[in-house]
Amino acid sequence: EIFDLPLHVLCTMKRSRTRSDSRAKLAHYDHLLSKTILAYQHPVTGLLPAFLYKDGTPGCARSDAWVRDNVYCVWSVWGLAVAYRRRAESADDRQRAYQLEQSVVKLMRSLLFSMMRQVGKVEDFKKTLDRGSALHAKYNISTCSTIVGDYAWGHLQIDATSLFLLTLAQMTAAGLQLVYSLDEVAFLQNLVFYIEEAFRIPDYGIWERGDKTNHGETELNATSIGMAKAALEAMNGLDMFGSRGGPSSVIHVMYDNVAQCHTKLNSLLPRESSSKEIDAGLLTIIGFPAFAVESPELVRETQDQIATKLMGNYGCRRFLRDGYQTVKEDSSRLHYEPAELKMFENIECEWPLFFCLLLMDALIKGDYQTAQEYRQKLDKVVICGDDGLERVPELYLVTEDRVPWEYREPHSQPRVPGPKVQHMWSQSLYVLCGLLQDGLLAIGEVDPLNRRLVMMPKPDPLVQVVLLSEDPQLCSKLTKMGIRTESIRRMERDPTLPVKILPARYLSRIFSLLGVNKKMGLSGRPRKTMGVISTSQLYAIHGAMVAFTPSFLDHESFYLCLDNRLLVDLIRTDLAYLKSNWKLIGRPTVVLPILRSMLGEAGQWERSPVFRLAQALTSGYTAGVRVLVSVMSEFISTASVQQLHFVDPMEAGEMLDLPESDLRLHHRQSLLIQRTDSFVKPSGFDARRRGNRKYGYGSVRQSRKTPPSKKRAPPTTIKEGAEPPQPLPLIVASAYSGRRMSLKSQERLKGGNGLGLAPVTSSPRRASFNKSNIKEIVEALAVEVNIFAQTDILHHLYNYCGKDYVVQMDGHECTIASLLEEVYQKAGMYNLWSLVRHTAGMLCKRVEELGSAATDLLVRQKHFSVGQPNSEIHITQPVPSKEVMKFICEVCGDDHSAVALTQEILVYLSMFIRSEPELFTEMLRLRIGLIQNVMVSELSRAMDCSFEDALDRLLDLSPYDLKNLIHLIFSRKEFTVDEISTHRDSFLEGQVVNVPVRQLSIVAPSKKHVHGRLQKDMEILSSPVSEAPAELELEERHGQWQRRRRLDGALNRVPQDFYSEVWHILESCQGISIGNQYLPRSPTVQEMTPGELKFALRVESVLNSLPEPEYRQVVVETLGVLALASRSKNHSTFGNSSIVVEHIINHARMLFLQDQKQHGGPATECCLKHVGSCGGPAGVCVFFYDCAPSGRYGTMSYLAQAVADQLRGMHKPTDECKIS
Repeated sequence: EIFDLPLHVLCTMKRSRTRSDSRAKLAHYDHLLSKTILAYQHPVTGLLPAFLYKDGTPGCARSDAWVRDNVYCVWSVWGLAVAYRRRAESADDRQRAYQLEQSVVKLMRSLLFSMMRQVGKVEDFKKTLDRGSALHAKYNISTCSTIVGDYAWGHLQIDATSLFLLTLAQMTAAGLQLVYSLDEVAFLQNLVFYIEEAFRIPDYGIWERGDKTNHGETELNATSIGMAKAALEAMNGLDMFGSRGGPSSVIHVMYDNVAQCHTKLNSLLPRESSSKEIDAGLLTIIGFPAFAVESPELVRETQDQIATKLMGNYGCRRFLRDGYQTVKEDSSRLHYEPAELKMFENIECEWPLFFCLLLMDALIKGDYQTAQEYRQKLDKVVICGDDGLERVPELYLVTEDRVPWEYREPHSQPRVPGPKVQHMWSQSLYVLCGLLQDGLLAIGEVDPLNRRLVMMPKPDPLVQVVLLSEDPQLCSKLTKMGIRTESIRRMERDPTLPVKILPARYLSRIFSLLGVNKKMGLSGRPRKTMGVISTSQLYAIHGAMVAFTPSFLDHESFYLCLDNRLLVDLIRTDLAYLKSNWKLIGRPTVVLPILRSMLGEAGQWERSPVFRLAQALTSGYTAGVRVLVSVMSEFISTASVQQLHFVDPMEAGEMLDLPESDLRLHHRQSLLIQRTDSFVKPSGFDARRRGNRKYGYGSVRQSRKTPPSKKRAPPTTIKEGAEPPQPLPLIVASAYSGRRMSLKSQERLKGGNGLGLAPVTSSPRRASFNKSNIKEIVEALAVEVNIFAQTDILHHLYNYCGKDYVVQMDGHECTIASLLEEVYQKAGMYNLWSLVRHTAGMLCKRVEELGSAATDLLVRQKHFSVGQPNSEIHITQPVPSKEVMKFICEVCGDDHSAVALTQEILVYLSMFIRSEPELFTEMLRLRIGLIQNVMVSELSRAMDCSFEDALDRLLDLSPYDLKNLIHLIFSRKEFTVDEISTHRDSFLEGQVVNVPVRQLSIVAPSKKHVHGRLQKDMEILSSPVSEAPAELELEERHGQWQRRRRLDGALNRVPQDFYSEVWHILESCQGISIGNQYLPRSPTVQEMTPGELKFALRVESVLNSLPEPEYRQVVVETLGVLALASRSKNHSTFGNSSIVVEHIINHARMLFLQDQKQHGGPATECCLKHVGSCGGPAGVCVFFYDCAPSGRYGTMSYLAQAVADQLRGMHKPTDECKIS
């Protein structure tokens, strides 16, 4: 009879049943949430415990409230409140929704109050990044006070603070009022400063452990960086008072930090950290709640790795070899011994929490079939108590009696719940998933900021470019040549122009006022270099519109921007960076000044790199980026504009008062006499200078440390079967001599450092000087006309008197530092790069982006060291720029040129790893000192000169050519050196003079260069080892394979899967001895997994104990042969003995010499007469290094024979093991 009813009546009945079902489900989840979570909320603070024991007792005697767990718990309460608000059909429903919302407000404000009580820590941390100043990770549940000391727990957890800010932003955007005063807004703004550099802050991570051994070592964690990125994006531009707010309650975020986090996160994933090759906690950043990863491929790869390596029947393991709560864990201590970790393998506890996260991810993606699968898995692990309520336990573990069976066959044994029968974090996500899956809640309601759409493709931005000419005359000339510009002078002097142009350092000063609150002692944002995203926005400051030039154009910055070719390269790099990272509303607007000095000689502007760049920009497309060139007034309506209402009107007026010509180069009074021809480097000392060496002539060149041109003597031979060698003491920083000494003089020295170099000769002490000496030297400086000689004298005075010593020059008092600054500026004006680098080192000039450059390398798992071999400082974690500079100065000592050169190399490497990461795929640790030595060696080879002259010419290279040289070396390409002569107009003594400039240029070989020997060199360098030509005429390939090994060894290149192969070698023997280092099997294999970055770094540190790059590369080849042997079915091949790599190489060397003697090879003239007479590294014949790896007489053939002989206990050569 029911089917006889009208259609509208049937629809009404269906909707009624649906509403009835929904209300029943809603009541069920309300009851579940009330009994399992809200029942344990503290009545005063609103905070929650992290877990419940089997008897229903809250964890930690109801005293500890973790920030992370509380925030995750409040998500379900908020979700239920939204569900009630959505279906409010009665006053009771609205009342219940309000009650739940107030529970959320109470908990979130208690967490905010707990953090505000530690405001001093926030102020300290944003300046120092010291973990002792970190906000606490847990608080007293009753009082919101701290419960453990600053160093008694792993408090530095960037992800927990970021999760709080992200949740606060989502709830505020949904209309929940959580912030009540401007003081709280100021504190939240400083919390943004607290997390904004997460990309370079090692912390303890989501599991509060840091390194998985739990020894208190912090790491860069992908979960922390991802959560910080999400929080920064969510907080940017958000009004914390919601619809009732105004400009003063808006949060500001430097989007350059978001871009940095994005880059670092992409480079880390799917790895969590150096000690965790994968972590199930990554689910929180590739999906709910962070949605931090924008690449669908990277999300899929990370999920696949988690499913393959961590997923079980009861949930996912947190990470490999996680000993938490396993029956093998010693609960009497927090840390693990390294040898313990192996016994946790395959019995790690499985957490149902991750089934909840995977279910949530499937629901958000609309994959309901996968969601149903995870729901079924989750239902199997949920515990139903006597009260009929579903509770999600913390974990499932393997019992003691089943451990042996689980070892043999993972995932085969049943598991039991751990003692914490309800995990609040998991319980909350279980309820939230139920609300979503049953249709009571839409994902958009708990994600009002639409973070889940982060993977949607976005169009590339159109970059707006404004070109500013130095003066109206230059503007007119460029306009006639088709380049549209505006005049800097006109913009400075015309108050009617719509936009004021300022250098980037002014923007840093303005943002230092952000977040200032004197009542709480908050000083605002520390002054830092502004990134290109920040300087590509327009800013409205109390009615005034302001634009900023890029940071690298500031005249107070490092000398790199003085090279026009490098300047153009930096501009193109920034444009490409904007294309990849621009996510803001509006178009980016880049302001570029064009000065006459950038355009070169009058009448030859077309040859200028800056002019050609301006032409390319005008064409509308450059470096793969769409650009539009016009005047500023036409760009205001389409530009990205940010309102800065936090600046006081009076302070704004002072800050925007730009000194005239601050955007243009201005000329200071010269205190050093200089003639037009005084900028040419003297070829030698004249009679007057030779007779007055006490004035310091030549002291600059003498201060440089030259790589050795002769190799060290062979080490003492170790007999076969002897005990592994004991480590030798490290060489101190004086290993590389600062003085030039003849080889004969060096040979007379005793107690050498093993590198063929003399100890540093001490300079005469300052005490040996008197006032008359100083006066005489200052007089010599006053009459000296050559800038190179002036620098020698200033270097001499600097060494004995210090840079703050005051002298009289031309009737003016000035310091040595001010005179060095004058030399620095003039040397930069005339492109005298060796003087620029040396004076920059003496003045301790630092690249502002030095810390960022170091971080670019480190977060991509490329550790680096500064200094020469055996006196290096290894940098393995991000540190501030000042600390990096301190390390560089420490290892470089008195070699001021090396201080600047090291910074340059670091900056260029960071540029390469951002734009061409494939150049670094076979490298793990970069040794800046060896890279510098290889550059000198390559220049010496290319120019057929000594190492001393090659170092001088290296320092004479422009920054662009130096960058080009490094790129060619890293990309295994041949290069040639061209000498170019140019003239340039410059301002000198009130007149424009034409100065000759001669420079070296590094270029890739063109057709005119490629012939004969150079063509053979290119074939060997560019081809893989397995395909490289082995049979070349001796004269054609002489030195080329040694060169190839020197390059690969200096760059620390290793074959693919090299480190995991070494792990398997180590598993089949007792240990490996390399040089003076010993890598034991125990506890290395027990502590680390084959794919762990930490193990690769351990191997790399052993290899880096070898100072000679050629020998290091032969050791790598030897380990490759040993890896082949370790793959055999008989893993007891090496028995209980250790492998001494030197023995294998020495035996291979003897086999090589036997063949040389038999066939009359070139080694008969050196090592067959006297071992080591050819000067080969580590006593190995240079002709052995010069053998191709493959072939009948290749190094691999001899190494394979040596390994086979050692395995069989034999030492005679056999033809059976020859590799051909």
